[in-house]
Amino acid sequence: MKILFQVLFFFIITILKGQDIDKLASIPVSIENKKEIRIYQGSGITNGGKVFRIYQEKGENWKAEVIQWRLPYHISKDESEIIPAKVIQLKSKDILEKAFVTLEAMNIGYLPNEDLFRYKMSRSKAVYDNDEKGYVLFTREYSVTDGVDFLVKYKSDNRENEFHYSNPESYLKDTPGIDEYESFIKILKYVEDNFNIKLD
Repeated sequence: MKILFQVLFFFIITILKGQDIDKLASIPVSIENKKEIRIYQGSGITNGGKVFRIYQEKGENWKAEVIQWRLPYHISKDESEIIPAKVIQLKSKDILEKAFVTLEAMNIGYLPNEDLFRYKMSRSKAVYDNDEKGYVLFTREYSVTDGVDFLVKYKSDNRENEFHYSNPESYLKDTPGIDEYESFIKILKYVEDNFNIKLD
């Protein structure tokens, strides 16, 4: 049963990546503001998630909010009801412009997608293979199926970045020293402390 839920969760996340989550959160698919950071959070097998946003509007005003979205409510085989997203305006310890630049200083605009450093989650060694009559590379890759997934979208004038991290805290427990995950955890901790919210 647990495996069925995990498969279902990954299926839902695959379907909901990108524009469908934006639709459920009632925000534009692409970033239209001059400066904006979005941190999308989905936790385990649940029926919703959060989006943290800090952005500069066209009128140069800064805003920060967290949007709680929910999966549509299933009414019948052919009918479902979209649940309106809940938007909470956030208060910041730092002025919002400084908070945005602080996140930039933490390299949010440069962190790579986890596909580029997945090799850090594996351990390789040379083993002798009797069938091959020689040494072959044996690789064991760690995989974490529960935890919290994050998708980040960043834009500052003409610079943009987007990356997805699956369960960074869980991976760091099993394979410490992955600097991309460590940098991202620092970003999360700053956001949580500065805006007094929880993203995991």
